[in-house]
Amino acid sequence: MMLRVFLFTLVLVVGCSTPGALAADKRDNTKVTSSKQAAKIVQKKFGGKVLKVNKQKNNSGYKVKIVKPNGQVVSKKVNAKTGKIEKN
Repeated sequence: MMLRVFLFTLVLVVGCSTPGALAADKRDNTKVTSSKQAAKIVQKKFGGKVLKVNKQKNNSGYKVKIVKPNGQVVSKKVNAKTGKIEKN
């Protein structure tokens, strides 16, 4: 019984401390401190060319406008605290 508990604990510790798991956690909590950083986040996800970046008045994030390779103009908001692209 002790061996099972030890192995279970070992699996949990090794499984939760893999570099990929830590990288995912770090990536999800990226603070965005500049318009350049916000533009890069949106451009990485949607491609295209950045047309304009505006900082929100309440410092909650940045609004990024891009033109995608197919010609479609898209505007997305990037949360300053999390670095996530929010749904419009």
